[in-house]
Amino acid sequence: MCGIIGYVSNSGKAIENCRKNVERVLEIMRFRGPDGNGIETGKNWIFGHTRLAVIDPKSGQQPWHDEKSGAVLTFNGEIYNFREIRELLRGRGHTFKSDCDTEVLLASYLEWGEKCLDKFNGFFSFAIADIRKNILFAARDRLGVKPFFYYSSSSEFCFSSVIPGVLEFMGKDFEYDMPAVSHYLTTGKPVFGDRAMIKGIKNLRPGHFIKLDMSDMSLDLKKYWGRPILAPGMKDKRPFDEAVLEVRALVEDSVRLRLVSDVPLGAFLSGGLDSAVITTLADKHSSYPLPLFCAGTDDEKSNEYKYAELIAEQLKTPLNRVSIGADNFAKDWAFLVSMKGMPLSTPNEISIYNLSAALRKQCTVTLTGEGADEVFGGYIQPHFSAYDFDRCARSAAAADTKSEFAMSMIMLYGRSFFINDTDHHTSTDCWFSYSARKSVFNDLTWKSIDEDNELFAFYEDFFDTVKDCSSFDKRMHLHAEFNLENLLSRIDNCSMSASVEARVPFTDYRLVEKVFSMPDSFKMNWRNKKAEEEGASLTATEIDRHNLLETKRLLRNAFRNDIPEAIVMRKKMSFPVPFDKWFYGPLLPQIKELCMSSGFTDKYFSKAEMENIFARKDRNLWLVANLCRWHEEIEKYRHSSE
Repeated sequence: MCGIIGYVSNSGKAIENCRKNVERVLEIMRFRGPDGNGIETGKNWIFGHTRLAVIDPKSGQQPWHDEKSGAVLTFNGEIYNFREIRELLRGRGHTFKSDCDTEVLLASYLEWGEKCLDKFNGFFSFAIADIRKNILFAARDRLGVKPFFYYSSSSEFCFSSVIPGVLEFMGKDFEYDMPAVSHYLTTGKPVFGDRAMIKGIKNLRPGHFIKLDMSDMSLDLKKYWGRPILAPGMKDKRPFDEAVLEVRALVEDSVRLRLVSDVPLGAFLSGGLDSAVITTLADKHSSYPLPLFCAGTDDEKSNEYKYAELIAEQLKTPLNRVSIGADNFAKDWAFLVSMKGMPLSTPNEISIYNLSAALRKQCTVTLTGEGADEVFGGYIQPHFSAYDFDRCARSAAAADTKSEFAMSMIMLYGRSFFINDTDHHTSTDCWFSYSARKSVFNDLTWKSIDEDNELFAFYEDFFDTVKDCSSFDKRMHLHAEFNLENLLSRIDNCSMSASVEARVPFTDYRLVEKVFSMPDSFKMNWRNKKAEEEGASLTATEIDRHNLLETKRLLRNAFRNDIPEAIVMRKKMSFPVPFDKWFYGPLLPQIKELCMSSGFTDKYFSKAEMENIFARKDRNLWLVANLCRWHEEIEKYRHSSE
């Protein structure tokens, strides 16, 4: 687990003169890799690497150079099945001088080219300077656990694990990508497809690779993996009980693989089902009890200690309680934004960072439960709102405003119809509504982004790729495509900022492929016939309130006999923090000063509407405050490239 940086130029620029730029980026990324760093240069390229040593600490220094081919690798991540791949390569004549996955990754590329990606089970982002072909080959793991940002022009290409690493080479003339900013206000996600909120900086999408010709700088971008997208009639038809057994075996094997480490491991335990499953399986397969860490606050509603203790007691392992307070919230928030080079998505990212910092005192690696909701169907409101969409009208003229269901729709959504999937998603699964975005942007900004037509076109294109799926499955794919990438970016930044590697067993690609091939009802379904009858005239929100659905059915049933019943039946919490109490309490003066004096507010926002947000104590303040904090940090990089 590390930080990577690289630069390629065909302009005749002396590459050795870029060493100071790379050194500055390595210093920025020092928390991602406190155990060492290195730089390697070629004719027209330079790679840098900062290392968090996890596998073969003595021999895994990077960038890694293959003496025979001259190829050089800079790599962030872990290949869990590297020992099995190494045996295949030995059978094909390869020899190895280390016991690290880095050497195996490069040898795999030299043997199989881009097809090496099909053999890897792990998380990764990497770049290889292939001197034989004069190309740069770069790739990101299937689900997007590890970040990879890049900038490309006719004369240069640069990449990094963090946005500031790319900005180091772009110089002072960058501009903000305002359609991407509007997307952030809509969804809370700072990545908009392959856009990263600064014009020209690209986000390499999960499951994609790049081939760059280092002579003419032409770039070939390809997708090498995707989830199975199936119409309802094409889904796996095996019985539910058989599917449960197969899922159990896959989850168990995924956890077992992620225990491969030459340094101590621990685990995050939230008190919910997902982390309970992970810690229980880790305890079963580990040679020693993993230290357990749980975050909480002085607010009773934000504490999960009681439920986490149930698992800790069952495993006979002490629970490390990590208290999160308002005192350090603002400082840690600014630090995380500076590390990521992007605004945060949720306030609980500060909790995850503090949890990681506490764990770091005992361990270098943690297991965590991210991804279960996106893979198994854990979100009633966004996922099962498909039930609302299927029952509502497609136009105002066709809408029945007098039925019980229509009145419930109007109470919840302000209307009883949605034109299409995009209209439904951007109206219901959002922070800032369309009208709220129109209000918060000043007139010039709103016109410049064409009243969000790019945002709508983006989701129209996405829904077209899943047009044969059920409405529920479309929303499952939507969250697996975008929400999961955002969650994984969150856990990466929060853990790596504390020099901790976070491993996410629920993102094993074998598990994802299997679960997405199974019927909707295996993921979420009515608790019984009576619940279905009661929910017939209710919206998804009311159905959730009445507890009429069983979510994550495959996961719950696979581990029902391993986990205390109180946790199996518990509703989702998700690292809660008392946001309103803090933001509109002790932090309010500094938050208001940050927002109202920000150059971002001056240029892009309506100050009158910003005042209204404060007056309403609107939770959307979190997003606009993040944009102002981000602007403050990013503007520090307006310097000329050397």
